[in-house]
Amino acid sequence: MSTTFWRKDLPTIILAFLGFTLIAQAIFNVKELNDLRAWFGLIPTVIAYIAFGVGTVYGVTAEINMWKRNRTLKQGIITGSFFLMMALMVVVAVLYGGLESWRKPEFRWYLLNIYQPQSQGMYAVMFLYQCGAVYRVLRFRNWETAVLIISGVGFILSQIPLFTAYIPFMSAFGEFVAKYPSLGGTRPANVTGAVGGIIVALRALIGKEQGTMAIGGG
Repeated sequence: MSTTFWRKDLPTIILAFLGFTLIAQAIFNVKELNDLRAWFGLIPTVIAYIAFGVGTVYGVTAEINMWKRNRTLKQGIITGSFFLMMALMVVVAVLYGGLESWRKPEFRWYLLNIYQPQSQGMYAVMFLYQCGAVYRVLRFRNWETAVLIISGVGFILSQIPLFTAYIPFMSAFGEFVAKYPSLGGTRPANVTGAVGGIIVALRALIGKEQGTMAIGGG
C-alpha cells in the first residue's frame, strides 16, 4: 500500500468512524452504541497511564542529563531533591498498600504535609515571576492600558482581605469587574472558540482538515 494510505487515508477513516459513532451515540439511545462508547472511554485512560510511565522515564533521564551538563552544588541539590521525593513516594506507596496506598491515612499524610507544600512553594515562585511580568505590562501608555491597570489592579486588591477590610467598596468593585467587563470579554471568545472547534471537527470527520492528519511529519 502507498504511503498516502497509511499517513492520510487510514487516520481519516478511523477518525470519521470514531467521531460519527460518538455523535450517533449521543443522538440515539442504543445499547450497542452505549457499550461501544464506554469501551472508547477506556482508551484515553490506557493512553494516559502509558504517557505517565513514558513521562516519568523522560523526566528521570532529563534530570540526569541536566546534572551531567551542570555539575554544581545548586544543580546537585535540585536533582537530589527530585530523586529523593520520588524515592520517598515509592517507599510510602510500597509500605502502605501499593496501588491502593493513596486511600491510606499514612499516604495522605505524606501527600498533604510533604509533597503538597513543595507544590505550593513552586506556585509561590511562579507568582514572583508573574509580578515581574505584570510590572512590565501594566504601564500607562494610553487610555486602553489605563483601563486595564485600573480594572486589573482593582480586581487583584479585591481578592486580598487586607484591602477589603479597610476599603469597603473594593470588594464590590472586584465583583463588578468579574461579573460584567470580564464576562463581556470572555463569553464572545468562548463562543468563537466553540464555533471554530465545531467547524474544525466537522472538517476533520470528512477528511478536509489536513492538520489533524499530520502523522509522522508533513
